[in-house]
Amino acid sequence: MNLQNLDHLTPLQKTLLVTLRGRALDHRLARPLLNDPLAAQLADRLDYDLDTVKLPTGVPEAIAIRSRMLDRAVGEFIASRPDAVVVELGCGLETRRARLAPPDTVDWYDVDFPEVVELRDRLLPPSARVHSIGTSILDPSWTDTIPADRPAVIVADGVLGFLTEEGNRQVLGRITEHFAGGLLVFNAYTKLTARMNGRFTKVVGMPADFRGFGIADPRDVVALNPALTFVDEQFGDAAPERDLLNPAYRVLARVFAAWRGQARRGVWIVRYRF
Repeated sequence: MNLQNLDHLTPLQKTLLVTLRGRALDHRLARPLLNDPLAAQLADRLDYDLDTVKLPTGVPEAIAIRSRMLDRAVGEFIASRPDAVVVELGCGLETRRARLAPPDTVDWYDVDFPEVVELRDRLLPPSARVHSIGTSILDPSWTDTIPADRPAVIVADGVLGFLTEEGNRQVLGRITEHFAGGLLVFNAYTKLTARMNGRFTKVVGMPADFRGFGIADPRDVVALNPALTFVDEQFGDAAPERDLLNPAYRVLARVFAAWRGQARRGVWIVRYRF
């Protein structure tokens, strides 16, 4: 077993363990929602006690469902545009490409801090169509090596919620300035959920009072960058995977489904054209 030490990562960088842990736990279920064997393999290769990354009841299921929802959005895009580029912002140890197995005509760009990308490159097998970009997404140079003239789908699982409003404005602006056109898809947080972010990420060393970035309405993102066009919002309670949930969680999902507006706390995926 080739164990990889994480002592050099900052607490912010270690938040990748939260989603990895959720996907690994899901894989070990008798009826997994996502079924991500590579996530479980990566978890086993880390020199880190993932049992300390304690996730409240329902969080692993939410991680698995939102991963499936993001997978579908990316998969649908590249199915109709085989010359596409996929950009995974804040890629962490995400294994979406392995789950989707895109055709060789698709180029995949993984963007994250240099330390995270180095870890990722050590753990995952190389591919001629996978390109690592080790830089902060707040550094506008992250787009320098990505083709601007091909259809692009930008996917972000969680990372935008860790930026400030101004940070989001910068990243969204860089996307629409660089790429000729495409799709942006990410999981959004309400302002309420964003205020609770520290409760979940303190298990990897983040401040317990950390407050993420949340929105009240998907059009709040368009206000940050009018070059984006809101397409739709999707909720976990309507995802096909909900039928695989245990009865207690299905009841909880129905409660959240009826709880709209600022109180909404379920899985929330938004899509924008640019």
